[in-house]
This record gives sequence, structure tokens and C-alpha cells, in this order.
Amino acid sequence: MKGPELKYAHVAPEVWEALGKLERTGWVNRKVSNPETVKDHTIALRIIASNLEGLTEEEKDGLLGMLEVHDWPEAIHGDEVVISDDEAELKLLRATKFDKEKAALTSICEKIEEKGQEIMNLWLRFETSNDPAAELARQLDKYQAIEKALEYEKAQGIPLFKEFFGSSKKKITHPILIKKLEDLKKEWNLNR
Repeated sequence: MKGPELKYAHVAPEVWEALGKLERTGWVNRKVSNPETVKDHTIALRIIASNLEGLTEEEKDGLLGMLEVHDWPEAIHGDEVVISDDEAELKLLRATKFDKEKAALTSICEKIEEKGQEIMNLWLRFETSNDPAAELARQLDKYQAIEKALEYEKAQGIPLFKEFFGSSKKKITHPILIKKLEDLKKEWNLNR
């Protein structure tokens, strides 16, 4: 699937190319065969978002752009997963990751005169999640991982869905995505 037309990939083709070679760490760590790349993930997110019905104008505002650029820092920084049971440590790990990713994106955006600031602003919106579209983008990012976990579990027999569903469902509060989660859980139960 190709998905909706990309708005920014053409201004930094080397970033888009690098993301197409970068396998997502969460799947690699779980021994998924032929795991999705960050580019695949971005395309999948944008397809899901473009097919959601009933979104408000505020939720649509910049949504596809945020989803397109939200992982651009990974072209330089890599796909780092931060996990800790200690809340203080997790907060520190997330802050450190944010700083590293912001520095990586800054180095990318400095080379893009025409769209650099726009891309940085979209990324910062996604990271801070201070508006309806940014919050939805963050939730879509979590939802897509659950959807992908089910796909891999069905295709490769690796038990992933329960783990991803359990860890992310509390972070998904949008009614449309809650309904989609319920559908995924029904599908998972049918295939067990």
C-alpha cells in the first residue's frame, strides 16, 4: 500500500531512504522475521489515519504531516526503545531520548531551507501532544504497533498481541481507536 501522498520526503530523500533501511527495534528484539522498517511504519500510520472517519477538523490539522516526520530523527539517532519499571528512570530516559532526537532532527532541518522549520514544528507538536491532532497522532502510533503485533502473531506464531495490547491500551483514549482496538481483540480471540 502506498498511502496518501507524502509532503516532506522529497525535501530530504536521504532521510526517507535511511528510514527504509532501519528495522523497528521492538520487532527485531522480539525476533520477528522480516520486520517492518520505520518507513513501513510511517506509511502504515498515514494509511490508518487517512481512513479514519468522523475526525474533527482539529484532529485532522497537521495529522498526516506529524505522522510523516515523527520518526525522522531515527535516520540519524536510530530506533531507540526506552523501557523502565522505575518512573523516575523512565522520565530521565525519555528526556535524554528527546534531546538526542531533537539534535538529530535539527541537523536534518538545517539542511532543508524551505521546509526545515515546518518539519521541526510538526515533530515538536507530536512530541508535546498539546493539541487534538498531536494527541491523536501519538495514539495512532501506539495503535499501529498493536495492529502490527496481531499481524505478526498470526503470520509467524510469535505471541505478541497480548503484550502490546496490554502495554498500550491505557494510552489509547480516542473513541474511534478504542473501537478499532475492540475489533483487534475480537480478531485475536477468534484466531487463538
